[in-house]
Amino acid sequence: MEATDTAMGGWQGALLVHGFLTLAALWPARRLLQRAGLPVALMGWLVLPLVGWAVFASLLAFKTWPSLPPLPEKLHPREKLKRQRVREQAAREEEG
Repeated sequence: MEATDTAMGGWQGALLVHGFLTLAALWPARRLLQRAGLPVALMGWLVLPLVGWAVFASLLAFKTWPSLPPLPEKLHPREKLKRQRVREQAAREEEG
């Protein structure tokens, strides 16, 4: 009797490892998707062997996260001063 007949090896072992890793990743993936404001159904991609993890990571990387606030406008310090002066001048004109 060969050792491969009794031991779990090859694709069966790989599938078992994939199953354990997927079960371990479901709870953190759910929390991540909830905090990002994305649909929790995207966790389903983790179940697919070989490509599931890559698809899930790509969706997280390239999808717009709706719960994030828009990035603040980055202005040069001179431009900030210029806009502040314009606002101050407009406020003075409204008063006087």
